[in-house]
Amino acid sequence: MDTEIGMGILIIATTFLLYGAAYFFYTKERLARSLLFILLAGFALRFFCASDPMLHRWDERYHALVAKNIIDEPLCPKLYKKQIYQFDEMNWATSEIWLHKQPFPLWTMAISMKTLGVHELTMRLPSLLFSTLGIWLIFLIGKHLYHEKIGLIAAFFFSINGLIIELTAGRIATDHIDVFFLFLVELSVFFIVLDTVKKSRWYILLAGLACGLAILTKWLPALIVFSLYFVLNYNKKSWTTIFTDLLLMGIVTLAVAAPWQIYTYKNFPAEYLWEQRFNYLHFTEGLDGNGRPWWFFIDGIRITVNELIYVVLLWFGWKTFKEKLSHKTAFLSLWIIVPFLVFSCAKTKLPGYLLFTFPAYFILMALFVEFLLKQEKKILRNNIKWLIKLTIVAFFALAFRYGLERVKPFENQSLGRAAKQELTKLDFPKKSIVFNVPCPIEMMFRTDALAYRNMPSVAKINELVEENYQIYIVNDEQLPTNIQQHEAISQIELPATLIYCNQNTR
Repeated sequence: MDTEIGMGILIIATTFLLYGAAYFFYTKERLARSLLFILLAGFALRFFCASDPMLHRWDERYHALVAKNIIDEPLCPKLYKKQIYQFDEMNWATSEIWLHKQPFPLWTMAISMKTLGVHELTMRLPSLLFSTLGIWLIFLIGKHLYHEKIGLIAAFFFSINGLIIELTAGRIATDHIDVFFLFLVELSVFFIVLDTVKKSRWYILLAGLACGLAILTKWLPALIVFSLYFVLNYNKKSWTTIFTDLLLMGIVTLAVAAPWQIYTYKNFPAEYLWEQRFNYLHFTEGLDGNGRPWWFFIDGIRITVNELIYVVLLWFGWKTFKEKLSHKTAFLSLWIIVPFLVFSCAKTKLPGYLLFTFPAYFILMALFVEFLLKQEKKILRNNIKWLIKLTIVAFFALAFRYGLERVKPFENQSLGRAAKQELTKLDFPKKSIVFNVPCPIEMMFRTDALAYRNMPSVAKINELVEENYQIYIVNDEQLPTNIQQHEAISQIELPATLIYCNQNTR
């Protein structure tokens, strides 16, 4: 525990020093240096969390194992390299062919592990890099839409956001998939915004490329970028130019995303069709115990974004009503409202589903902070000035509080380290199967053996012996007599620390 306390104090001190330096350079109008320190602080928080010793329960352990298996078979994503039971393609937690997620994040994690070795940190490295680059991208989007200070404030809110940090580390459900999706949608939006400044078809093509990769990450919500392009350019470009740009962007998007859909439908039709139906079922059923009421996201943004976000949204609504609707206002409104309405209609809801809209919230918060700063300069009464200053401080303090709370700097990870050490020690010969395992997914990630939680029948054991498998069963002192006495079985013991694998819910 002393190690956790020491590391916790170090990450908190480092974070405050880096953000303090960012604020110092901000006040000196040295914004490039301020951004650098914000990036360093955001990376430090993400790296600290990504250094967790064990895979997390939902859904990281599954993504990690599939990515590991993809190293050997890039075009055949598998959870189990070989499923010895007649598997159910409708159960993504036990199937052999695994199409539950689109492949781009899994391919990227596989490349990282192929290059640097199979390890939690190397598996998380792409998310770590994309999440940090996202800080820079929102700065550029804010800069080109408004000015550098808006981009810089938005970058701060992005860098310290607790949900983004947790997802980057794989600690909660939808993990790296939503981080990739956030980055790729943000990247596509950046190229769309850049096109409005520099007017180049190359940016349209790059926006289509990023959108295609976003579809290869988390499917059709990525198409929001087409409507964002339209509202940002309506009445700015000719209808012919708008149509041509959208057509080019659509062709590139289709060229990137379609081949994998065709390939998987042709080669794994049952699994592909079920996963498409499963996507639809998110709207009609509360899947995997995640059925939520329609107001789930309305209530949730006070936690995932900022407790004062409702004030910002009311101000933005008032400002939009009072003033003429601008392209920028329509752009930010559409980015927030359309996904919010669509996902609120779905029965299945998780906090990460709207993560790709967070950049718009952060830019709105930056605009509101700028509004307050301008009001402070205009108002003469000291009591009102103090109220404005207190509101500004509250925005930043609440962002800090939520970010550090989700980082969990003092969490005891000794059980996780012990479990990892025990799993790392395991060494099985080729064609090995281990039964009665409390943590089969983690065991397969760290070894080349197949692992199952269940107990096999004698008939199944005999069948596997005929196929030249080495059979191991974890002895939990409750083995049936006919299993204990079977001559083909090797009994092994696993330490009690491995119960951590089942308790690791974060």
